[in-house]
Amino acid sequence: MPQLALHAIIWMDVLLERVLLHCFQKVVSRNGPVDKVPPKLQPYGIIEIRGDVRMMGRQSGQMSMLILDIEELIPGNHLLRQINQLVSFDFIYDLAAPYYPANGRPSVDPVSMFKMLLVGYLYGIKSERRLVQEVQLNIAYRWFCGFELGEKIPDHSTFSKTRVRKWNESGFFQKAFLEIVRRCIEQKLIDGKEMASDGSYIPAEVSRNSWIDVEVEVEQSMLSYLDDLDQELASQPGFKKPPTRMVTKKITTSTTDSECGYIHHGSKRGVGYLMEATVDCKHGIVTAVDVFPANEKESLLVLRHLERQKKQLGLSMEKVALDRGYDTGAVHRGLELLGITGYIPAIRFPNDPSKYGFLYDPQQDTFICPMGQSLVYHRLNCNKSTGKYLRCYQVQGDVCQKCTSRKTCFDTTGVRRRILASSCYPAFYRGHLRVNTPEYLCMMRKRKIWAEGSFAAMKREHNLLKIRKRGILAATEECLMSAMALNLKRMAKAIFSAIYMDKMWAENMISQPIFYLCQQVQLLTAPPGPVRHLYFADKTKQKDIRRVKPRRYTM
Repeated sequence: MPQLALHAIIWMDVLLERVLLHCFQKVVSRNGPVDKVPPKLQPYGIIEIRGDVRMMGRQSGQMSMLILDIEELIPGNHLLRQINQLVSFDFIYDLAAPYYPANGRPSVDPVSMFKMLLVGYLYGIKSERRLVQEVQLNIAYRWFCGFELGEKIPDHSTFSKTRVRKWNESGFFQKAFLEIVRRCIEQKLIDGKEMASDGSYIPAEVSRNSWIDVEVEVEQSMLSYLDDLDQELASQPGFKKPPTRMVTKKITTSTTDSECGYIHHGSKRGVGYLMEATVDCKHGIVTAVDVFPANEKESLLVLRHLERQKKQLGLSMEKVALDRGYDTGAVHRGLELLGITGYIPAIRFPNDPSKYGFLYDPQQDTFICPMGQSLVYHRLNCNKSTGKYLRCYQVQGDVCQKCTSRKTCFDTTGVRRRILASSCYPAFYRGHLRVNTPEYLCMMRKRKIWAEGSFAAMKREHNLLKIRKRGILAATEECLMSAMALNLKRMAKAIFSAIYMDKMWAENMISQPIFYLCQQVQLLTAPPGPVRHLYFADKTKQKDIRRVKPRRYTM
């Protein structure tokens, strides 16, 4: 009995509190705010109400334990999640293995460190100190790099020590970049049918006061564009390899970064580096990156740049678009030797033979003068001061001495008319025949979109506005990491956009199979008539899906 009485008292007490709570809520709703809450009602979450705020809640401040998987917090369409699904970075272990000893203290995971650097270039985080803070605070960055919530992030000095001591000298970033490009080739994102190559000047982050003129000794010899091209020229009549000699040359560089070069071309003026890159025009994937001092000439570098990526990637290139600066006979002929069709805008030289009425016959490799005489190819002439070879075309015999136009054709001291053209003038002429054709215009448009657009994207979004590190190796690292970040973004966009569109197409097709079956039966059983079109029953869905087109049947 006493126990029953005790239970009854407790039950009545609880009931009374519930009634008082209900009455208090009604009083508040009728009479407006009150200054103080009865102590008996405070355990039920009623707070002190002042002014017009009646239902304001407060956090209890109580600690709670939570079992959480970080991956569940990352959205399915997040860029880092998409990259993680597409690319496995375990190949980093194989690339970094030769540079870690068998004994000693375990290092930071090289994959995590590489991913941290990649995050910095993906999201435009320039400072490594800032990068460590962002990875520590951002859950998506932390998850992508493989760190748990309670795990400590490596110090910023770890990056510089590892990069300088192990990765830069070993070509680590070049190997990692090529591996990403190979993954894009496996995914059919690169086909090599239409490519675009270009160079871009990237200034070094140095003070103008650090510029200095220095004298250096350089080797002066014949200009070399490509080994195969050099061998072809060596077999030409009149070829004489000029002797190699050392000359003193005055160049401008910086005391802060002595490996950068000076450029003064149009509006471009300063010290920095030249980035030569090739982009596949199918999805804009950068297939090769090479870095040189800014005072190097692009036309001298592009052929070996293309040859190198063909050997490294086994990529078959069909068409390449270049800008006007590559319009030289050696580049045109070098592209032909590489099996590539080049599309290059023509430079109108002031002393072009056609200006004086001379026409070129590609079948005979001769020039025809206005009087109908042929100027045949005679030999190669070498300009020792520039290292360039020129093809000499001249009239045979003493025809020019008896010509009535001799006085206006050339000076009186000459014996016969000569024309000095490019050492690879036949290829130069064939390249100019493609100018302004439909294929040429298409390639020039794609070059502007993908080559110039890729440089703009890397400079604007991926830390390539200036070279912040010192030396050619560090500059190469920055360019490769920036191109790698751009490739991963475009790779994810191309693959997941295609998956999404295929999914939407399938859902739209499967949503009303009976409608399609009945409509096809009607068409097959209908008498011959005009062309019929099949459309989706749901017109609103058809507008949202661009890849799905109405089927066309002719009965």
